[in-house]
Amino acid sequence: MAMQAQKSEVFTCARIVTTYIIETIIQAVVFAIICLGWYISVFKFGMGYLMYNQNKNHFAGVVYTITVSSVLQLLAAVHAHLCLGRTVHSVPDYEPPALDTLTEPYECLSDGTLDFCSKGSCNGRWKPPGTHHCSTCGVCRLEFDHHCPWLGNCVTASRMKAFLCLLYATAFVVPFAVIPVSGPLSGHLATALRVSKVDPWAVRIWWSRWYSWVLCGGPLGRWVFGTFLGFRVLKAQDAAAHDRWWFQGNMVDSPHTLAAFIVTAGSVLAIFAVCMAVVTTRDVLLGRTTLDTIRARRPRNTGAGAPLMQHTSRFVCIPTVTSSVASCSHSSGVQSRPKTDDSAQLDPPRRRVFEVLPGERLYDLGWRENLRKVWASPLFDRVLPSEYSWPKINPAVLRRMKEHM
Repeated sequence: MAMQAQKSEVFTCARIVTTYIIETIIQAVVFAIICLGWYISVFKFGMGYLMYNQNKNHFAGVVYTITVSSVLQLLAAVHAHLCLGRTVHSVPDYEPPALDTLTEPYECLSDGTLDFCSKGSCNGRWKPPGTHHCSTCGVCRLEFDHHCPWLGNCVTASRMKAFLCLLYATAFVVPFAVIPVSGPLSGHLATALRVSKVDPWAVRIWWSRWYSWVLCGGPLGRWVFGTFLGFRVLKAQDAAAHDRWWFQGNMVDSPHTLAAFIVTAGSVLAIFAVCMAVVTTRDVLLGRTTLDTIRARRPRNTGAGAPLMQHTSRFVCIPTVTSSVASCSHSSGVQSRPKTDDSAQLDPPRRRVFEVLPGERLYDLGWRENLRKVWASPLFDRVLPSEYSWPKINPAVLRRMKEHM
């Protein structure tokens, strides 16, 4: 058993290290695309093409350059912020409260007790409601939403505003940057593909080979890589066009591999960002996390031979405070034991535990309040507050539970 546990620990460590290396490479590639896109959009498309070549349209060039430059710099800052703090951001380190001091409903385990984490380096640390242990990062996250491999980090409630800013800024700036030069660039793509299919060198090493149907993403990648081979052929045929002055718009006037690559990569990221923005915004308005959505789709086996049924495995404890207990609950902050005097007696509150039903959104406070919480948070989150604030529970869920008390 000890040997198996040791092997499992070694395997877990190796998986975490491997994932960390891969995600760090992805972080660097995405950040490089943002920086390179800023350089090409500002200096090649804005200054070189719109202001120098395209009938010297200085007004359009200035508006284009300022807008793209500002948004891409914001994009780079937000992306860097979301990638940082892999092991420290949103990691809760609060002292667990005593159960007999809790007088407001709270999320709990099936027996009404609080949850603790013994995975990784957590060492039995208290998991406040909404906390989830990320197996990729090896730490618990307060108000966890999901782990994003593109960022190499977790997205939590405190970083949701920055995450949405990243998605919507990407969805806006890529079309804005590409549309003014889309006509010439689409023509260059068609020319490169046509030249590649008739060039003897490209046909010999790619189009006539069986592996062109397998490598670079399969049949679709066959045409993509073949197009980039066509750009290389065109570059050799018109080498003088690539030697002109840096701001003369040669990346737009003549076929250029780097311009085609940046536009293609940016377009892929923009499509992905649009899809993620729609899904994430929907979850925010509904008051649920990505993890909630994933868990809701997983049926659970209730026992040996029992049919698969949907269970949330989430519970809420509603303390019933007797009349001899002086109320000391607060809307925020970990509650402390109430003070007493000689004329008052304290009876520990009785606890009733209810399961959250499938389809119930435990922390949904209505789309306006859900959106306000995200909008009111800072764009760049800071360290967690020293005092824990208990999240508000959906009033409709509480009413349903109290009807069965």
